[in-house]
Amino acid sequence: MTKLFAIRMPIDLIEELKKLRKLHGVIISHFATEAIREKITKMQEEEEDTAVIESRKNESSMSETEWNKRLKHKGINV
Repeated sequence: MTKLFAIRMPIDLIEELKKLRKLHGVIISHFATEAIREKITKMQEEEEDTAVIESRKNESSMSETEWNKRLKHKGINV
């Protein structure tokens, strides 16, 4: 299901979209939909990352030396 959603955009951005449409056959509504979807996904991932960081903030951590030992034990050269 789709719904009309009008937005205001800078003229230079509109001109760039028109160029892409002519050069590559881009459908502007599809382009805008995908760009918005990507931005929303990125923002959601950042929120999730922040939540993970906050939840782990008080956990004990290991030193770089301990981490490197663990990696070497697994056969990963550092």
